[in-house]
Amino acid sequence: MLHERIHAQVPLAVDLDGTLVRGDVALEALVGALKRGPRVWWALFLALLGGRAALKACLARIAPVDPASLAYRPEVLALIAQARAEGRPVLLATAAHWRNAARVARHLGCFDGVLASRRGHNLKGRAKLAALEACAAPEGFDYVGDTGADRPIWARARVAYTVAARTHAAGEQRIARQRGKLMALVKAARPHQWAKNALVFVPLASSGLLLQPMAVGRALIAFACLSLIASSIYLVNDLLDVEADRLHPKKSKRPIAAGELPIPLAVLAAVAGVVLGLGSAALLLAPAAVLALSGYLVLTVSYSFRLKAAMVADVLALACLYTIRIVAGAAAIAVGVSSWLLLFSIFFFLSLGYLKRFIELATSQRAPDQLLSGRGYIGDDKQVVAMTGVAAGLVSILVLVQFAEAMRHLPGYLAPQLLWLMPLPLLYWINRIWLMAWRGEVDSDPVAFALTDRRSIVTLGSMGVLFLAAKFVVLPAWLAALL
Repeated sequence: MLHERIHAQVPLAVDLDGTLVRGDVALEALVGALKRGPRVWWALFLALLGGRAALKACLARIAPVDPASLAYRPEVLALIAQARAEGRPVLLATAAHWRNAARVARHLGCFDGVLASRRGHNLKGRAKLAALEACAAPEGFDYVGDTGADRPIWARARVAYTVAARTHAAGEQRIARQRGKLMALVKAARPHQWAKNALVFVPLASSGLLLQPMAVGRALIAFACLSLIASSIYLVNDLLDVEADRLHPKKSKRPIAAGELPIPLAVLAAVAGVVLGLGSAALLLAPAAVLALSGYLVLTVSYSFRLKAAMVADVLALACLYTIRIVAGAAAIAVGVSSWLLLFSIFFFLSLGYLKRFIELATSQRAPDQLLSGRGYIGDDKQVVAMTGVAAGLVSILVLVQFAEAMRHLPGYLAPQLLWLMPLPLLYWINRIWLMAWRGEVDSDPVAFALTDRRSIVTLGSMGVLFLAAKFVVLPAWLAALL
């Protein structure tokens, strides 16, 4: 019956990867499979020995696609709807494995047949063309594709629809605007998050070397190297979290989740960023700085693959990652790091780590007894997370008070009395941001929020001014006596 209907009218054949959906189903399945550990790696290696089709079959079995999470192109769906309204049959013709193709077809419910790869037979290029010609009408078929591998099919199609590559066919029709991959890569690298790496300049400011060009240059190199590594890890994170991100209202717009950045390009950029970051550090900075940057990389990778799903260990890792930035900055300019600064950093960023988890719990749509996606917390943990986070923030203030007291009796500060004023704006800021988060007024990363919130900038800036004044400004005698 289906065969007769296809031969009665010109069918519309639609490719899957890169055409119907932005992205590649097999590559996304490969990323998901690699997260499962060495046992799965061995199975994939054995499957690869049997060829590309065998690998696709293995992936379809151990990491089946979730069709509801895919990023479909609305332009292609509209073209399919138009063909069906005209009474024309619509085929899903793809090099993806037939199991995944069938899942997509069932989910959408708009295909009259599926042509896809099977074990030992990869339906790509001329193999797909032969399959289409075997079931097409005498008048031919229309085809929607996206890559150069589709050109033999476009050459024989009545109408060659494309969403990316040029078809070089007489009947070409472009139905989607090709988005710039470079801009998608820049967006995925999240350069706005580099502001967090400004922590490498804290030792520079506290050591009194701000006016030494050599020290400033080394700190800038450490900042650049750390930013390259951080962007690489952001790409890795987005690769690992692609399915979870697509279910999130905001994260679904990230380039990899939205299918705007191809997985091979993301992997290449991630590797290049790490190599360039560590390589530049090895050439231009001291071995201690390279060690600190390597520690940052190892801990970040551990966080991405395992720690971010471990309760409590995830926020401890986040606090350590912020602290390592300070250590890297100190190593770059060859100065020691104050134990007070490290202790303050751990507790302060531990508070922000818990705040980040609290925001995720508060905005989650899951049931209170269900685990947060990709995390080790359930909704009922929200109050405990809040209490622990506030407590960590208050401990950081206590550390700051103890630091101010200790500096009164040690050289290095011309006006140590001003250090006693620093806990006040921090106390205000920590209480304010936690209250705002409890009210649902902070809906993003707390560090990102602080960088765009005017009061946060003024508050934290005032702490910096107080610290620099305590170190370099000589107070009048009457004011020093008053403080």
